[in-house]
Amino acid sequence: MFNNSKLAKSVKLACAFGALSAATFGSSSVFAQEEAADDNVEKIAITGSRIKRTDMETASPVQIISTEQFVEQGRVSVADALQNVTANSFGSFIPSSGSSAQSQATVSLLGAGADRTLVLIDGRRMAGSPSLGGSSVNLSSIPMAAVERIEILKDGASAIYGSDAIAGVINVILKKNYEGVTFDVQVGRPSNEGADTRQFSIATGVSNDKGNITFVYDHQEQGAIFDSDREYTAASWEDLNGDGLISIYDETVGVSYYGATLYGPNGLEASPDCDNLAANVPGFVGVLDQGTQLVGSGIGNGSVCGYAFANVSANMASTNRDSIMSSVNYSLTDNIEFFGRAMLSRNDSFGRYAPPAAPWNGVPANSTNNPYDEPVQGYWRWYQIGNRDGLVTDYQQDYMAGFSGFFGDSVEWEIAYHKAKLDYRQVGRYYLSYAGLAYNQANDIDLGSETGVNNMRSTIYQEDQNEMDHIFGGVQFSLGELPGGEIIHYVGGEYFDQNFASKYDAQSEAGLIGGSAGNTAEGQRDTTAFFYEISAPVTDEILVSAAYRHDDYSDFGTKGTPSVKVEYRPMEDLLIRGSYSKGFRAPSLSELLAATSFSATSATDYVACRDAGIPVTDCRSRQFDNLIESNPNLGPEESTYINVGFVYSGVENLSVSLDYFNLDVENVISSITPQTLINAEYGGFLDDFMAAYPGVSLVRGEDGSVLEDIVTRSENGAIMKRTGLDFEIEYRLETEFGDFRLTNNTTYMLTSEGDVYFGGPSQDYAGFAGQPEYRSQFGVNYSVADLTVAWTTDVISDTAEDDYLDVADGNPQNFRYVSENHNPTYVVHNINVKYFTDYGTFSLGARNLFDKGVVYDDAGLWVDDTLYQQGHIGRNVQAGYRISF
Repeated sequence: MFNNSKLAKSVKLACAFGALSAATFGSSSVFAQEEAADDNVEKIAITGSRIKRTDMETASPVQIISTEQFVEQGRVSVADALQNVTANSFGSFIPSSGSSAQSQATVSLLGAGADRTLVLIDGRRMAGSPSLGGSSVNLSSIPMAAVERIEILKDGASAIYGSDAIAGVINVILKKNYEGVTFDVQVGRPSNEGADTRQFSIATGVSNDKGNITFVYDHQEQGAIFDSDREYTAASWEDLNGDGLISIYDETVGVSYYGATLYGPNGLEASPDCDNLAANVPGFVGVLDQGTQLVGSGIGNGSVCGYAFANVSANMASTNRDSIMSSVNYSLTDNIEFFGRAMLSRNDSFGRYAPPAAPWNGVPANSTNNPYDEPVQGYWRWYQIGNRDGLVTDYQQDYMAGFSGFFGDSVEWEIAYHKAKLDYRQVGRYYLSYAGLAYNQANDIDLGSETGVNNMRSTIYQEDQNEMDHIFGGVQFSLGELPGGEIIHYVGGEYFDQNFASKYDAQSEAGLIGGSAGNTAEGQRDTTAFFYEISAPVTDEILVSAAYRHDDYSDFGTKGTPSVKVEYRPMEDLLIRGSYSKGFRAPSLSELLAATSFSATSATDYVACRDAGIPVTDCRSRQFDNLIESNPNLGPEESTYINVGFVYSGVENLSVSLDYFNLDVENVISSITPQTLINAEYGGFLDDFMAAYPGVSLVRGEDGSVLEDIVTRSENGAIMKRTGLDFEIEYRLETEFGDFRLTNNTTYMLTSEGDVYFGGPSQDYAGFAGQPEYRSQFGVNYSVADLTVAWTTDVISDTAEDDYLDVADGNPQNFRYVSENHNPTYVVHNINVKYFTDYGTFSLGARNLFDKGVVYDDAGLWVDDTLYQQGHIGRNVQAGYRISF
């Protein structure tokens, strides 16, 4: 007889190791494995295989973390929790004001990129965020209160799940078979201004002998952080070298030359009205020297009129999310069960930027800002219009319904329909309308008058949509027998239909909006896949499993991916494991079809610095106008993932695992960036490079300035390799004074290879800025009577502060980046205390307990990296209360 309650119990047992200790990051479940050996426990599927089994340790390392463990560490959301996993080496994204994806949050296993980390819910692919091109998942859409546990597969899995499972898989398991009612409330207040958090959730469920209905409501909000709220991000300007001049960017923070700056016959210079603006208009800081970052503008020495945008801008966006999740299962017969799930969420985000910074194409000769007898170009801050506010609303719907059951004693089947619809909308207020500016000038309307300002004000709108229909079916059965037992097979297929669209307002598309740009793009693809998996117990000690998947895409063709895995147990307490798998990532629809878009892209102009006699070590980055094109001819990336390791639990209450991984990605889809083109020019082969990739371009004038927008696009051919070690250890100690649990998880990057320029030589970037060699997490959990205390320490290794391009002997194949200086190892401590009473559970904790600050470089400037986000927020004291009935 099919009994879903047994399956629920087995899932709970799988998490028992973490849930019973209610502690810091759990990883493997060696102790839960002992309980799973009970013959009465149903088999379950662990991420990385569709074949159900009782052993929780498999040939692929899987880290299982209960929601309770995340809560103990004070993680405020699913995104926050996953971004602090050590395997999330670097490269994840948090809600950032000023970005077109300000409401988004992602995870990047092994630092390979969010689009190479597959995210599942209950084993089913989540639809990608339309604001991220439909390829990466927005973790902010997942309600924390609905999560039962998260399984992190540290292995390639395209042979099981298809595209994107290159660097690993995140499988979010939602609550099911919940009984009772639980109310949970929590508030958090950082020591620094901004980023306050509030959370409330209710979970309820009812069951009978036929099935269960579970319902969860979750509300989470986090405030914005404004640049002015932090000393290191607030606008400042100071003559640091004592030369009597303040150089923009070199000696300023949060100040832009887009103030009232002209580009006239002598290059860049401050408007004659600059001092008057500084005296009467908040934000203007007066005349500044150009500084080294404007080298390459073709302007020599001169002045600019600065504007302190950081006086009003936010750097971390606010988020306000409401989510509901409901699941149901019902036994129609002894052998057939219906299951269903609905998840809906709305996430509102707010970001603020300074008034629009946009060129004034033709400052009139009669203007007080123009001393010349002819119109000139202006780099302008349109302060009259007001601050720009970015308002984002993300709507997400996710539904699933299906049937599962048994034929006889050995055949288990499942069929399901899954639909997801994501509708993300962005509104931007107070942007510059070039049409309104032209109307004002044509009709001699004062730009500062009420009528003139209203004519120039514009509201922009963007609507991003991604809709996915998914049909899945599979059968697991026993056929054949080996000395170690029955051979288990799984055969299945699935069909995806994806529709993606990113739509902009007509004025933005026409290029008539200052301070923003964008173009509409849309497309459709469908994918049909068939897969087969086998688990063959060769002997009692050796288990061999293999899988193969064939994907057929409507737009670029087919792809087949195999995997082979081996488990060897020479003794009961030792598992030796290894796996070999091929993987792929399909190009996203936005990479294939997006219309040309504009971006202000940062790059270091080594060519301009060389011509100006500035050493490469002193050459600083600046922004270039960049047109980014799509590429309809992109093919899939291909990868090979090798994992070898062991798990040992032969000492009482001790478990140790160590795994070596090697990820090699070929035909990597990457943008040919402005930096690539500059490096090619620096090496003397720019013309050959542009001939090899027709359409990309970098054009300079005789004075060294970049004359046109740099044109770039994505291509197959970049390089990516990762090798490293993943180490986990757990120890439990029971004493008369209470019970202790000690844990450590460490991901160490032996190499993190990438190319010096697109398709060029590769080098190891482990330890470079933003790419730490290791991340480690230590946990101590203590429980006695009705009290538990959890202490977690997050460690990020030291990283280089600066890097520069070394052309060595001039041979492009010998180009290398050289790193200099080092930011120190970054250590943050967290504590959480829980007290259980008959009237509920009270909790009090602090993230970043000792108020670890941000990292500064040698110039005293803030190192803006998500790795050090806790220092930016400050000590965050959290208090909570939970009661269950």
